[in-house]
This record gives sequence, C-alpha cells and structure tokens, in this order.
Amino acid sequence: MEKVLPESVQTLHLSGPLSLHEWQQLFELAPFGIGVFDREFRCRGVNGIFTELSGLAQEDHLGKTLFDITPAQGPLLRLQLQQWLGDTPRAELDLGTVHVSRPGGPRRWQLSCSPLMDAAGSFNGIFLIARDLTQDPRAYLGVTRFTGEIQETSNQHAQRLYQAEARLHHLSYHDPLTDLGNRNLLQERLDLEIETARLNKQALALLFIDLDGFKLINDNLGHSAGDLLLKLLAQRIRHSLRPGDLATRLGADEFLVLLPDIRQPQDLVGLIERLQHRLHDPTEIGQERVRLSASIGIALYPDHGLTPDSLISAADNAMHEAKRRGRNGYLFYSPDMMAQMRERMALEQGLLKAMEQQQFRLLYQPMTDLADDSLSGLEALVRWQHPSEGMISPARFIPVAEECGLIEQLGEWVMRTACQQGQRWLAEGFAVPRLSVNVSVREMRSPDYVDRVTAILAQTGFPAERLEIEVTESIIQSVDQSLHLFTRLKALGVQIAIDDFGTGFSSLSLLKSLPIDRIKIDRAFVQALPDDKHSRELCRTIVSLADSLGMAVTAEGIETQPQRQFLQSLRCEEGQGYLFSHPLSQPHMTSMLAPQR
Repeated sequence: MEKVLPESVQTLHLSGPLSLHEWQQLFELAPFGIGVFDREFRCRGVNGIFTELSGLAQEDHLGKTLFDITPAQGPLLRLQLQQWLGDTPRAELDLGTVHVSRPGGPRRWQLSCSPLMDAAGSFNGIFLIARDLTQDPRAYLGVTRFTGEIQETSNQHAQRLYQAEARLHHLSYHDPLTDLGNRNLLQERLDLEIETARLNKQALALLFIDLDGFKLINDNLGHSAGDLLLKLLAQRIRHSLRPGDLATRLGADEFLVLLPDIRQPQDLVGLIERLQHRLHDPTEIGQERVRLSASIGIALYPDHGLTPDSLISAADNAMHEAKRRGRNGYLFYSPDMMAQMRERMALEQGLLKAMEQQQFRLLYQPMTDLADDSLSGLEALVRWQHPSEGMISPARFIPVAEECGLIEQLGEWVMRTACQQGQRWLAEGFAVPRLSVNVSVREMRSPDYVDRVTAILAQTGFPAERLEIEVTESIIQSVDQSLHLFTRLKALGVQIAIDDFGTGFSSLSLLKSLPIDRIKIDRAFVQALPDDKHSRELCRTIVSLADSLGMAVTAEGIETQPQRQFLQSLRCEEGQGYLFSHPLSQPHMTSMLAPQR
C-alpha cells in the first residue's frame, strides 16, 4: 500500500541581511546601484546609490520584493524575469531603461541583472545593477569590467553564505558531539511521523535510552573519555537501526530513537534486544576497558500517546522504571508508571526538604562473632523519618538521592553523624567495636571523597582504625582506580569491606590485588542456606578464598539457626541479621555496649 504523506516542510531559503563587512567589501567602490535579491526576488540588501533609484531608505528595502520597490516597472520586470528563469539562467539579462522623476530633474537608469548560484549550481537569487545614464558617460569607462568583478565576488560570497547557512541548518538539527539528531529534529520528525501513522493507521515506537553508570566514567576517566564513549555508542545506536529510523541525543547520556512504521511487535522487541546487546559490548577507552549497559523505555503510538510530548513523557517514565528495577533492561510504558513517576518526584522534593529539616535518622545493627556471640561490630543504617509516611526505607530513597545528586550530601551526613556518635560513646566510657558505614559507589568516586573522610575523622576525633567503609563490588570495575582509592583510605587507617558480595560482576581473583579487609556475603545467598546447593558452594568458595587472602567474612541476613550452623561449619567468623538483632536506635544500642576495660 502506498504511504500517504502529510504536506512537506517548506524548503529553507536564504534569509537575513548580509554582514556589514561583506557589504563593504562588495559595494564600497561601486559607482552604481547594487541590489541583491533571493530566489523569491525579496531584497537582501542594497547600496546607497540604489536608493536614489527607488527613493526608499536602505533599511526599508529589506523583505520587499523587486516588484514592490519598482512598482511602475513591476509587471514588465516580472514578465522578463519569469521568461529568463524558464531556462536555467547563466548570463546577464538587460532589463531596459527606467525613467524616474526626482528633485533636480528626471533621471534615466539602465537595469541589468545576473544570477546568483549556490555551491551546487542551483539558482539562488539575482544581482541587480542600476546605472545612472544621466551622468557623464565617460564616468563609466571600465564599468563593465568592474561590474563583472563585483558580480564574481558576489557569487563567491553567495556560495560561502549558502555553505554557512547549510552548516547552521545542520547544527540546528544535529548534536555537535555525536552528529545524531537533536531535540529540534526529533520534534519535526515526530510531528510528521505521527501524522503519517494517523493517515495510514499504523503504529510507531519511541525509545528513551539512558546509559547506566555513565557518570562514573566522566568522574573517573575524565570528560574527554566520556565524550569519546558517547560518540562510539552513538555510532552503535545508529548502526543498529533500520533505514528511515531516527536516532537523537537529548543531552548528557540520554538518547531518543524514533521507529516509524511498526507492524509486528516481535520485530520491535528483536531490534531493542540487539540494540541493548551492542550497547553492552565492552569498549576500549584509552588504557581502560569499560562496559556500560542501558535502560530503555518504550512508548507506542497510538496506544501510549497521541502527541510528541505525551509519547516522550511515556517513554521517559518507562525508562526510569526500567532503571529502578535493576538497570540493563527495557520496559514498555504502562499507565501505572505515571503514579510511580509522581511518587519519585514527590520523593525527590521530599529529600530536599528532609535535608533542610533534618528528618534523617541513624539506626545501628549489631554484628556478632559466631564463635562466642560477642558484639564485634555495628553497621550504621540511615532511615528517613517522614512527617506523614513514617519511617522510609533506604531502598526507596537512596536510588532517588543518587539520581538527583543528593547522595554525596546525604552520605557525608551519615558518616559524620555515625563518627560523632561513636566518639560520644567512647567519651562516655563504652567499648565501641568496629563502626561500619555504607557508601554509594557514586559518592566514593567523587574526586574529593578521601579528603572529606579525612576532615570528618579530624573534626569528630573518632579513631580511623575503628571506622569501616562498606561499598558494593561494582566499584571493582576499574582495578587501577580502586587500588589508588583504597590505598589512600588505608593510609588513614580506615578498614574497607565489600558489601553484598556475590551479586555483582567482579571476579573473585580481582580481590587479591586490592587492600580489602572484609567481604560481606549477600543476604540472598545466606537466606537460601542450607538447602540450596548453589548458595552452599558459593558461600564455601567465598569463605575459603577470603581465608587464603587474609580477609575476614561477614554473612548478612542470618535469620535461622540452621543458617548460622552451616556458616559456622565453613568457619565464617561473623554474622549479621534478625537472628541476632534488628537495627536499633541510639539509646537501645547504647544499652548493649559494654564498658571499656
């Protein structure tokens, strides 16, 4: 079936006056009137002598047609030019003599014009010459040669101007870094494709792509490396699409892909999965081998929206939900995502207020020596005491804090508050065991992180050797950077633990090259003990490896005696979980501390 297209977009024409420099260069020495007109015969500009012919001020010419400027001769000029343009113009056309009455007596002007051609050789306007024949004819010796030179210069300027406008037009519709389309191009194409889909009763898809973990690349490898990665991934996106599809970059690490004429849903799913696979392929950036994933939200016309804005919003909501569910995935929009997005926005605004009004609280969960049940450590856990919703779990607000840029401020508050409390306990004569603080990978990758830790320890007086920093194993993506960071922290006396071990993508062998003190086995594997064979073998391997590397092991999420007994059989030193204690407020935690000896 032949596709019906809406009315096409109007072709871009030359527009706007020439620069003052160009006019001076073109017309400074011209002893005759000069006017430049575009392909629609609208005036681009005139020199002073030309105004003597028209009787108008120079600024009054712009935008008027040649026929408006010379109304008496308009019909004849229109006829002559139309005939001339019937055959591609390449030569000068004599327009005849014009008689004009002016103060001081009548004037006779000889008019002629030459075509202005663009770089492709297409007609782009006319160059009009007006000679005052009432002047001394001897004054015009050599005018023909001078006119030819001026016309040649004009054509050169016209070509350069055409090229400049073409470049500006390209930049106005394309991203300068990746050369993908930009928001302007997406808006125009989306308008056109929606109308086309409506006329042909077809579907189209809009993909909202957000790169997972891109900020870490910028923070640790530099913006030049980040730009190089963006250009490479933009090429991968472009090469994964069909002819006629449109890839655009919104900014930062966000992309929108327009897929018109969707006929089979399985074809769309196959394309998205291929695209995700290509984006996830490892990449060499300088001396570093990096691998990113992408979260993709999909909106369909007409099911999820009838306008460009509604489709973009739907795809955006679906992308955020895909990222919330674990990243490196894709989701089609559903109406309940709007409610989730409103909740996220409410959380983001609430976080800002929570920081200002000090609504965050710290709880402390004990860690237990499995050999003798003694208190061996404390983990500081942040909670949000919301004025109307009560206590909010970090699983809800930490991802939002990371996305909206509040995680560093929040993380600094957690560490400072925990160290202050630890120092108060010491000052009150209590024996404070190891105090663990969770740190986001994004927070830890900030350039001044070690300096902030140093300042907090100095200001609070809390002993560095009693502080343990917990970070997830995703930080081991770059061994060299992690080694530098961990070495600086170890120089302070701080201990380092890898939290939720077993859920990431790092190799166990990487641990041997890093100064890590402790591995914490993720609760998902502990809770499957002792029945699940995979969990048993994984825990056995972690404990054995840690022992060979001189690292301690803590098992998280212990809730039953069989779990504890199995871990003890592996010689796991420490446990944490509801079997021993829930997270406790500061007063309850104080009551469990033993006095210093």
